[in-house]
Amino acid sequence: MLCTGCIVAGAWAGRVRANRRLDPRRSPLSDKLGDFIKSDAFANTIDLAMRRDAVRAGSRAVLRGRIDQLGALSGVWNNTTSHEVREHVAAVMRAGLRRDDRVALDQGDSFTITMPGLDERAAVRVADRLRRKLAQLRLPQLGEEARLTASFGVAAERFGDDTQGIYARARRALDAAVAKGDDHVVPASEIEEIMLLPAPAPSPSQTPSASAA
Repeated sequence: MLCTGCIVAGAWAGRVRANRRLDPRRSPLSDKLGDFIKSDAFANTIDLAMRRDAVRAGSRAVLRGRIDQLGALSGVWNNTTSHEVREHVAAVMRAGLRRDDRVALDQGDSFTITMPGLDERAAVRVADRLRRKLAQLRLPQLGEEARLTASFGVAAERFGDDTQGIYARARRALDAAVAKGDDHVVPASEIEEIMLLPAPAPSPSQTPSASAA
């Protein structure tokens, strides 16, 4: 009887230890996860994410765009055809944007899109997506094989920027995109970094020699 009791007690103790090892709440991974959640690193990660979301919520971006083909054809079409094409293109772009984004058709072949809560990098991704979407659009007015292309200038709000400043920066970025040719996206920071670069040093051939002095 004593031996049988010892065997039963040993089996029960072994089962308890096995259950404890298999319990996910007592696994080494769970213990490490719990330690990480309680650590300062986890709190700093959450704080950084909240700050980033707050900055994005208070920011906005502007896309100034141009349908490359419409400028050349606007003088050929009548006003009704030109209006129909512009509205069709605007509807396609609106379908690819969020509810709070706004598309405004400017004079001629250009348009403006305002997007709250986006930084420049996110706005550039939106411009690239719209550019690819418009490239898939086929308009009878352009011909069956014609491919629609768009150029975009992108600017995002910086500290101290007012509405007119953002629009002006986006317009300059669009001018740079058009200068590159059809179907380009240029962020304002790209051309502003070039403008801030120091002037190149003069070459030795341009430096007057001491004897000439």
